[in-house]
Order: sequence, then C-alpha cells, then structure tokens
Amino acid sequence: MKRIIRCAAAFFLALELMPAADWRPIDPSELAQKTPKVEPGADAEAIFWDIKLEDRLQGEEFSLAMNHYIRIKIYTDLGREQYATVEIPRTGKRIISDVAARTIKPDGTIIDLKKDSIFDRKLVKFKGLNLQGKTFTLPNVAAGDIIEYRYREVHIDEISSHMRLYFQRELPMWSVSYHLKPLNLPWQPYAMRTMSFQCKNSPFEKEPDGFYVTSMKDVPAFKEEPYMPPEDNLRAWLLIYYEEDKKIDVDKFWKETGKADFALFKPLSNADGQVKRTAAELVSGSDKDEQKLAAIERFCRTKIRNVLSSSVHLTPEERKAYKENHSPADTLKHKEGTGTDINLLFVALANAAGFDARMARIADRGDFFFHKGRTTTYFLNARSVAVNSSGKWLFFDPATSYLEPGMLRWHEEGTQALVSDPKEGFFVTTQYTDQTRSKRVRRGNFKLLGDGTLEGTVQYSYTGHAARGQKSRLEGMTPAQQEDDWKDSLKERLSNAEISAFEIKDVTDPSKPVSVKYEVRIPGYATRTGKRLLLQPAFFQRNQAPRFTESQRKFDLYFDYAWSEDDEVTIELPDGWQLDAPVSPASSPLGEVGNYKVEAGITADGKKLVYKRWFDWGRQNKLLINVAAYPNVKKVFDFVEEQDSHAMAFRTAGDAK
Repeated sequence: MKRIIRCAAAFFLALELMPAADWRPIDPSELAQKTPKVEPGADAEAIFWDIKLEDRLQGEEFSLAMNHYIRIKIYTDLGREQYATVEIPRTGKRIISDVAARTIKPDGTIIDLKKDSIFDRKLVKFKGLNLQGKTFTLPNVAAGDIIEYRYREVHIDEISSHMRLYFQRELPMWSVSYHLKPLNLPWQPYAMRTMSFQCKNSPFEKEPDGFYVTSMKDVPAFKEEPYMPPEDNLRAWLLIYYEEDKKIDVDKFWKETGKADFALFKPLSNADGQVKRTAAELVSGSDKDEQKLAAIERFCRTKIRNVLSSSVHLTPEERKAYKENHSPADTLKHKEGTGTDINLLFVALANAAGFDARMARIADRGDFFFHKGRTTTYFLNARSVAVNSSGKWLFFDPATSYLEPGMLRWHEEGTQALVSDPKEGFFVTTQYTDQTRSKRVRRGNFKLLGDGTLEGTVQYSYTGHAARGQKSRLEGMTPAQQEDDWKDSLKERLSNAEISAFEIKDVTDPSKPVSVKYEVRIPGYATRTGKRLLLQPAFFQRNQAPRFTESQRKFDLYFDYAWSEDDEVTIELPDGWQLDAPVSPASSPLGEVGNYKVEAGITADGKKLVYKRWFDWGRQNKLLINVAAYPNVKKVFDFVEEQDSHAMAFRTAGDAK
C-alpha cells in the first residue's frame, strides 16, 4: 500500500507541474463545416480523436500514462444533447487530471470551461458497483459549434499489454490516431506487437519524441443492433500486447502451448490419499460415467467455496484468515480456494475415479469469436476441465456459480478449447446444451371480473442458462431490492399492475431452479367494448416490445443460447359470460431452428379459459444466423408476436352473436 501511495503522490506532483492545455489551431474549414463529412445525417462528428499512450518503468513502479484529446463538430440540437455533457470514468488505481474543455462558435469566439464546472461524481451504481469519475458540461453549446476537451489518465501498476484500442466508436470520425511509446527494456526479450481487427490502419510511423503513430481516416460510427455478435467482432480496433518478437508457426504454437500447460498443471493436480478416498465416496453406487462426473462436479461446486466468485463476500476477518492452497489436498482440507484451485481439485478427483482429466484453455464467444490463426493465448483466457468419457471429451466448469451439472457458461458452449497434453496440445469443440435445458416455465391462475379486471396468482420457474442469468442478476440484491426489481420489470409491461405476497426462492442455490410467486391485480386488463370483453390470454407476453423493428440490418443475428418457454394461463370467466367466437391463435413449426405451438379453449363446464403456449429457439446450436436470412427471421418473430397479441372476445350469455 505504501508503494502505491508513493507512486500516486509522485504522479500527482508531476501532473501539477504540467502546463495548461495546449490547444491545436482551429482550421477555418472546420468552423465553416455545416453538414456531416463522413456519415450523412449524423448529429455530430469527431474532427479528430487523438490518444497518446506511454508505458513507463520508474524504479520498480510500472505505469501507463494516457493523454486524450477530442474535437467534435456539432450539427444538430440532438448532437448537442448527446455530446455537450462529458463523463470520464475512473476505475481501479487510475488518476484523472488536467481536464480542460472549450466551446468554439462558428465566428471563432472561444468559451473556456471553468475549473469549478468540473465535478467528481458517482457515475454508476449497480449491484454494489460504484463507478466514480469526472463530469462536466461544455458552455453555451449550440448546433454549428465545435467542442473539444482533453485530459490525462494515469494507470498505477499497469501497462498497456493486451489493451484494446478502438478506432470505431459511437460517432463518425474524420480522423483517429494512436501514439504509442512502449517499454524499452534491453534485458527482456519482449517487444510490443499489434493485431488489427476489422480495419486497415496506417503503418506505424516513428515520431520525433519516441512515439509511434497509427491512424484511420473517415471512420463511420459503430451502431449497435439487437441480437448481434459481440461488438469486437464487428467494429474496428487494434490489440497491443508484449510478446517475443519472433516468427511463429501457428500449429506449432498451439501444440507447444498445450504441452506447456500440461507440464504446468500436472504436478498441481496430484491426488493424495484423502483426495482418492473422497473420490471413491463420491462415485460409489454410480455405474455410469455421467453420474460419477456429475457427483464430482456437484461436490466441487457446492462444498468448495470459490473465494474469488462475485457470489462470495468475504469478511475482513475471513480474508485475513484465508490460506493459499498448494495442492488439491489443501483445497479439500480448507473447503475453499480460487477458481483454479477448484478446477485442479476436480481434475484430481476425476483422475482418482479412473478418468483422464486435464486442464484446458477455453474461448469466450460472448466476447470474441476465437480463431486459432491468431497466435496469442489472449483469446483463450478462461480455464476449464476436459474429461475423456468413453472416447469423447467433455468439459466442466466446477468453479463457476449457478451452473447445472454438465453445463458450461453459455459463453463457452459450442466453442474451441485447447486441451493440455504431455505430447502436444489439441483443439476440441465444447459441448452445448439444447433448448430443453434452459427453460422458462410460467403459470398464471386468474379470475376475470366483469369490468375487465384480472386478478390471481402468477408463478415463474427458470432452469439452465435462464436460471443462471436470473441468479447472477439478483444475487447482490437484498430481498426488498429483488422484489422491487421484479415489480419494476412487470410494470414496464403492465403499468397499473398491483403486486402483493411476493415470494422468491433459491436465488443462491446452484442445484435448484429460480422460482418466483406473487399475487397480482390488473384493472382494465380486458377491454370492454359495448357488450363484449376483449381478452389477451397470453398474459406473460402482454405488451412485450417486438424483438426486431427495423426492416433491414447490417450485422448477422446472434443468440446467446438456445431456450424454451412453457406457459399455461387459466382464467375463470365472469358469471354469465361465454366465448363469442372460437378463434384461437395459430401454431407453426419454425423450420430447423424452433417451434411455436398454442392451444386455447374453454373447459367443459364453460367457466374457464385455458391457454397453453410452447415456444423454443436455437435448436441444433443454430445461434449465429447470416444477415441475409434476417427478413425470414423477422417474419418468424413478427408471427409469434402477432399470435401472442391475439385477443379473444367474450359476451354475456343473453346477448346475440
């Protein structure tokens, strides 16, 4: 801690001695520009976005200094609303200083931002995360103006290795430049290397001050679309990292990496007598590989605490008492450890039970689509366990919370994993779970009143990836916050809903589905039109926003995982009311990708409407769909939404049809 304080103090002193902002001259053509230059219809464009990065080693202290300079042309009032207020987040051991900004009017008049208009504020608060930073609003901004600002950012105990530098952002840019000054340490063999993605940036050129610059011109804005692949597969960016500057054969690189991993982890996963006895106890009574592995996985996930998991909150006393593990025996003894410790314990237990289990590197398709032609382990940044079961490699992640047996995080399903091996590493595609494993089961038991009010009890149950998503979202909330979150979500669809008797169960239990139950009353749910009541039986889809609204799109479609929905709604009708016309929503198979089926009818005694709905999507792991198929996919979801919105008419028994 003293070392960090000394380092921070040194940087503050250096920053205090820095001169005031040195603004670049304004070109008259920039002032005169009245329409977008890069992208027609843009509300604002960056004339330039310039960032200088310098890695430093001062004594024993590493640091990264970054100078940001942005100049923006405002074309419309919407552009002013979007960019006149600036937020600069500060995370970790980072220092933001030397903030300066100004507004330049078309006639050249300059209005500087006053120092007392720059504030340190809380920018974000979510699930216990408080993100601080600086914020300011540039003065007197109007359409036609230029705004510009600059600031300095220092990262303590960091360098820029494996840093992503984005050329493409949310607004079009005339020019984007990165100036890099890497570490130059003659005693180490590493040099800064780069990889470009979705772009052709200019070759690096050396500048007089020791920096190297690369740039791009006329860069369009990056515009997000719903259900698109991870954005770094689509927008322009540059990866910078330090590695030995040598030629690399792709196949040899991965073979040697897998071999080195095996040599590293093999001695760390040896089983002593207690580990062997525990393995024997866990698999006793099971004669199938699947059952044995599920028992080992369940033990590791539920009996060994992952001290680095977001779901675990150690007290200061527990952190002080925590003992580092040096073997699977230690992890078993302490009943806690890091994610790597838990994985190694799983390897040791599985090997002791007669399996061939090894550590593996695994790609995260939620971040970037891995391609082994990129010879860096950066994109294989997660670890899992590979087990050979009857000649087939299966993958396990016992260190991650809320996963059901045999499941990986959806980010790691159906992707590439590098299995460690004593001779040479090799790639295997990980398993994926089908739509039946991630299910949303919803039940509604209601009574409809003659004035259109709907009241009754609602129940939800989530399994698989759907359950883990709910648990991860709710785990950091108090029971009151969980209830408020659920109520807010319902009120987004049904603003006049009145909820009571709210109950939620098994949010933190990894082995059980999340279940929610509450009572609800919704005045005016059914619409009274003269002597008719129009009722939408699909309660759980009422007022849901369409998934796809645009007639065209730019990017492929991408769904995180396959899922299914199972809904049943029972509605007791008001006395004396009956179905006016037996018209039910339509069902349809959805090709190879999914299915949509609906059943709706009146019970034999004529007193209740029973509505059942089944929907699933993503069969056969068809999650990435080419953009050319977008019109057909949109038709499918438009059809589903149309049927979900279907209203059934009811009348009193004495009224004529």
